[in-house]
Amino acid sequence: MKISYKADTTAIKDKLYPLVEEAMKSSSIKNAYKSAINDFMSKRAEALYDTLPCDRIICSEIEMDNLFKAVKIPKEKVTEAIKETYYGNLDHFTPLAAKHEFTILQECIIRYFILEKQPKDAELAMLYLSFSGKFYPSLHYRSYPLVVPVRHIMEYVVNNQLTNKFDLKTKGNVIGAVKSVGCTWLDAYKDKFKSYTDEDLVYLIQQLYSRIGSFIKNIATEYYKVYDNKDSYITYQSDSFDADDFHLADSDTLRISKATEATINHINSYGVEYKLCSMCSNTDITPSECKAVIESIVNNKDNIITMKELISIMIALYYETGKNDLTDINFITFTIAPKPNAKQKEIVRLKAIIEEWLSESGTAYVRRRSRLATKNSYERAVKLYFALVIHNSNR
Repeated sequence: MKISYKADTTAIKDKLYPLVEEAMKSSSIKNAYKSAINDFMSKRAEALYDTLPCDRIICSEIEMDNLFKAVKIPKEKVTEAIKETYYGNLDHFTPLAAKHEFTILQECIIRYFILEKQPKDAELAMLYLSFSGKFYPSLHYRSYPLVVPVRHIMEYVVNNQLTNKFDLKTKGNVIGAVKSVGCTWLDAYKDKFKSYTDEDLVYLIQQLYSRIGSFIKNIATEYYKVYDNKDSYITYQSDSFDADDFHLADSDTLRISKATEATINHINSYGVEYKLCSMCSNTDITPSECKAVIESIVNNKDNIITMKELISIMIALYYETGKNDLTDINFITFTIAPKPNAKQKEIVRLKAIIEEWLSESGTAYVRRRSRLATKNSYERAVKLYFALVIHNSNR
């Protein structure tokens, strides 16, 4: 017998959202929340920025409980609000995530950022939710239930089977693809975030779950085609599967990933190099000022994710020219040269990352940026420094 119920409650909006709104208006709580996300992402940076979706990117309930501590809202308050929804007393309600306290609290935080017109924070919160236990990890397990994908087979799939219709192909890594899926979700359902009945909330959860699930499943379908017929599919001319000489051809995306990791390792090993800062200085920014700026960036552990993103974008833009030798001086001159297509999204993102870093640096830039020439000099210095580190670390 079909169970009928009246889905017109607004318990989450009425009981829980006001607590979230009050909490997130506090700068200290908002900073603690962002710190929790950065910690969460930093621990998974290698898997998130992987060009291949092989890792489950596991997230435990203990880790998710850090959210409640960060925003100072007891988990029990969320449980109480859920019980007052139309589905709160239904034992076998689908989706299960609608009864998951982390999911519900995180949905409310996303709503706060949307209503407050803070899109970047909404995107970050969406990623936090997307990689939490009820979404990416469980959906990855659903598509690859026995074992995680074999890397060299998945590499073949990504390089040869996926078209540009796949977000992973166009975005280049797991986090980029999930961000694309999630941003489409945010844009599509802004009205439901505003009305925010309990039924709206359930629908939002179902849609994000379904979209991430489709992203993973569509790649898994191609993966198992190849996995089940390896001898027919895998025929790289430049590969060898001989036991004494096994290798696979590198793809651009894999090269970008390797070069990015090499650069990060170099930064971690050598710190900020004064010699490079001197090379980046000019009449508007002294070597000491440049060193202070770069130190403010690389010494802030919260910047590890955006550092990897900036390095990946720099390398990818150069690869788009048809060249891929990062040790060539042309890489440096290309990276710091003005770009004709300034509206290209990667170039816009590059500038946005640098501006965010500089604005939060606490250096002379903050009081001197009103002069355009000075602003441009600081931006050029940051680009040149990272270009030099990429160049040196990939020799």
